[in-house]
Amino acid sequence: MEMIYRNLNILLLGIFISSCADTEQERDQFVQELLQKMTLDEKVGQMTQVDKRMLDSESDIATYYLGSILSGGGSVPKDNTPKGWVNMINSYQEQALSTRLKIPLIYGIDAVHGHNNVVGATVFPHNIGLGCSNNPDIVYKVNQATAIEVAATGLHWTFSPCITVPKDDRWGRQYEGFSESTEIVTRLTHAAITGYEDALDIFGGKKIAACAKHFIGDGGTTWETGSLQEGMHTYKIDRGDTQLTEDELRRVHLPPYQEAIKAGVKTVMISFNSWNGVKCHGSKFLINDLLKSELNFEGLVVTDWAGIDEIPGDYKSDIITSINAGIDLVMVPGSLYGQNHYKTFIELLRESVEEGSIPMSRIDDAITRILRVKYDLGLFDDPYGKVDRASQVGSEKNRQVARDAVKMSMVLLKNDSKVLPLSKDQKLTIVGSGANNLGIQNGGWTVEWQGRSTPDFEILDGDDNGKLNFSEITSYFKSAYDSKYDAGNADGFFKNMDEDSNESISLDEFKKSEMKSPYQPSGTSILSAIEEATNNKGLITYDPRAENLSKDNIIIAVVGENPYAEGIGDNPTIGLSSFDKSILEKCYASGNQIVVVILSGRPLIIEDHISKWSGLIAAWLPGMAGEGVSDVLFGDYSPTAKLSFSWPRNKDQLPLNEGDQNYDPLFPFGHGLSY
Repeated sequence: MEMIYRNLNILLLGIFISSCADTEQERDQFVQELLQKMTLDEKVGQMTQVDKRMLDSESDIATYYLGSILSGGGSVPKDNTPKGWVNMINSYQEQALSTRLKIPLIYGIDAVHGHNNVVGATVFPHNIGLGCSNNPDIVYKVNQATAIEVAATGLHWTFSPCITVPKDDRWGRQYEGFSESTEIVTRLTHAAITGYEDALDIFGGKKIAACAKHFIGDGGTTWETGSLQEGMHTYKIDRGDTQLTEDELRRVHLPPYQEAIKAGVKTVMISFNSWNGVKCHGSKFLINDLLKSELNFEGLVVTDWAGIDEIPGDYKSDIITSINAGIDLVMVPGSLYGQNHYKTFIELLRESVEEGSIPMSRIDDAITRILRVKYDLGLFDDPYGKVDRASQVGSEKNRQVARDAVKMSMVLLKNDSKVLPLSKDQKLTIVGSGANNLGIQNGGWTVEWQGRSTPDFEILDGDDNGKLNFSEITSYFKSAYDSKYDAGNADGFFKNMDEDSNESISLDEFKKSEMKSPYQPSGTSILSAIEEATNNKGLITYDPRAENLSKDNIIIAVVGENPYAEGIGDNPTIGLSSFDKSILEKCYASGNQIVVVILSGRPLIIEDHISKWSGLIAAWLPGMAGEGVSDVLFGDYSPTAKLSFSWPRNKDQLPLNEGDQNYDPLFPFGHGLSY
């Protein structure tokens, strides 16, 4: 009988393989026939990806045969709702389908911890937390739920997962990676890719393309080699130089990509960083020889945001170098930061082909890869989004997945005298910048690129008439959130406000003002989750500034980092804010037991404080589901997560990774307690 079953399985596998082969043969024939019909202008257009904000006109999609549109962080429709996204993308798709060959658009977005650009979408923990769970099942469920919500809004492609191996906590992208351990990153990569790319039965088998990024070595850059000046910020390590031998690069940073290809990833994004002085976007060895030839990657290779612009030389030489290196699709977002416009790119790419600087064979290879991905996603059969699917966004099922992911991501680092779990019947005082702040809780890449802190307006009482002076408001924001634009937040807070003005506004008016309304991530704050868990029995006191501490309450201090993304988050000190430090000093003076919950995108330097804490939980950037934090605090879930990063004692130890000489962390890699 066992032999019969074994032979049957072999037969079924053979049928499946044969069916796949037939499907691929049909696809390749379709693509080649379409390729033969295309003009050079149509091919060049297919290799161009533009941010929606930078489109001069929707009609340019048809005029220039654009093959792809993207929404970078904060690039959203006026109606930032699921239906608003479907309607916008369908309008763009109509332009693409009005062209001679009717080649559909592929629309991409940075859905890096859920469909995070969309108001009302489910926002999950960032990868640093999922890495601490080290649980492929929850990673799969998180990414599958994200794929469903991305598909429900009419999009086809997510620039995720990030499968970097971060080695320096000072890096502003640390939280995008699962772990400092290549083994953990590789293990979770397979789950992430298959979660995205598995057929979505709920939508008749519609698929979402995942994107493994950033190829290669972005987590291994050296401090003080950052390569971008952005406004007031000089990147210190982001987009820097990865100074490793080829053997080291292969051993540490390559295995996750090998696993991604094995899992069937359809797209790979090239990294901003350099490898030993050569920009990855211009490296023929890395893209063509290693990724495409050696690893046999047959999918689409896309640049990062204006990534080719950072190759030394003028823009035309950047185009020639990058395309000849193996780039298939170029993200030409526009002129948002002074980068070259998509019309310039199209003109120069066409010119480079006509003069023979880029061979037509390289162009045809790029187009073949682009069209194959579009075919595999079913875009030639059904390119339009469906408004009736929008109800899937932010569903209760997906929010439960988020809650589970939070519980599994939280690392219990310290638990003196078994202060945790807390009783739901004891008196608690909640303090700190992050307790009632969904912006800090969600972190960067939430509705906006940098994310944004959502300050607790209840802290502001106003004068006797309930009025707030503008100078008082700005002073509060600066003191409370250290907003010197270090975290990219102050511009939003101070919009339309004059710090020196004597003008007043009522608290109610202020809450409704422009300062808050553009940025309202959905979710349950940790404070609200605690109140819900205890039914707010009059035992919960919210005292965000720790100004009225009772002597018989356990204090829960929720502290952490302001939101940031990419190089704007590069930080040499990675410590607590001055606001949170001042709060903690008041807590110490009260003599109460203190349980600290840290919201951060990396380990923080806390050695001067931790001896005064009875309990410590690293909640990372948990996303919208504050309920998951309260589940752990009250023992409804016993923590299981372990540190996937080493936790340094002081900044002088950085970078710090397991296996380093004289390894002496505050908490070692793999540390984590349970109840």
